[in-house]
Amino acid sequence: MPYIDSRPDADGQAFLLKGDWTVGNAADIEHDIQAHPPQREGTQPLVDASKIKKLDTAGAWLIRKYFGSARFEHLSERQRALIDFVPERRPPPSPPPKRLQGAFFIALGAATSRYLAFSYSLFSFMGLVAIRLGRSLRNPHHLRVPSIARHMKETGIQALPIIGLLAFGISMVISYQGAVQLRKFGAEIYTIDLTVISLLREMAVLVTAIMVAGRSGSAFAAEIGVMKMRGEVDALRTMGIDPLETLVLPRLLALFVTLPALAFFADMVGMMGGSFMSALQMHIAVPQYIERVQSIATWQMFFVGMIKAPVFALLITMICTFQGMSATGSAENVGKLTTLAVVQSIFLVIMTDAVFSVMFSRMDV
Repeated sequence: MPYIDSRPDADGQAFLLKGDWTVGNAADIEHDIQAHPPQREGTQPLVDASKIKKLDTAGAWLIRKYFGSARFEHLSERQRALIDFVPERRPPPSPPPKRLQGAFFIALGAATSRYLAFSYSLFSFMGLVAIRLGRSLRNPHHLRVPSIARHMKETGIQALPIIGLLAFGISMVISYQGAVQLRKFGAEIYTIDLTVISLLREMAVLVTAIMVAGRSGSAFAAEIGVMKMRGEVDALRTMGIDPLETLVLPRLLALFVTLPALAFFADMVGMMGGSFMSALQMHIAVPQYIERVQSIATWQMFFVGMIKAPVFALLITMICTFQGMSATGSAENVGKLTTLAVVQSIFLVIMTDAVFSVMFSRMDV
């Protein structure tokens, strides 16, 4: 049966609603309404509800949707209350037109504000750590030697295999590519110079720092973040224990020792990789290779690379522990901050290495 009849009216359009306007008939009712669509232009339509037998919220919602601004007749008090209870359907407000130039400056300002807030928080955190470090050095009994030893083992000894494998492989790649290119000019012997200089000055310490940031830095951020999420950091404060002395300083002091040691280890293993590839590519014996290395490498060249290691250790530890201490109570947040800590620390390591390169170049070192 039809649920709606329409007829012209002196003041516009008139509709007669019939039958059961319930959820079971909602699809058929909507089909009948679409066959007799209300004309919303001009005067309000007239709706006669005298033939409605049953009405529930689904029917009231359809009446509101299609006849929200109509003039109703013969509605019972219950039907009127039910229709008034259902909110009128309004189209969503159209968003204001975006001005490309304004949106760009708004985004730029928001990014700058976030960067300044992050920089302020990070430098404040570094200042607090420096104060705690100075107090611990004046009172050595504040230093947590077992914790420092544990982190030295985890960040140093356990990282030796992967650092050695990476340094060996990178030195082989440098030697191989250098030999291929220099052979065109009859200067294969300078492949050793290329390998030694790049390893001692840049590649060994840089690759080591990147690997430590990905391996140990992520562990720093995740461990402290989980402790913060579970309330263990607040528990330490409640017991009168400084979280910075307990969680940050041992990691910082351990990495101050292990990162230079790992960089030195990478230098030595890298030399071995260069020797191996030189023997394969250029048939240079090990004694000849060592003699050539001794004529090229200098203490100045060695310390140019090694002086970067403590700075990289400071950056990695500060960024990763700061992000861990910034975690809130959700596993998703800890994961995001761990990823952010690794990305930020690697980015700062590379940028700092670029600054060192420019500075040493200006100093003719």
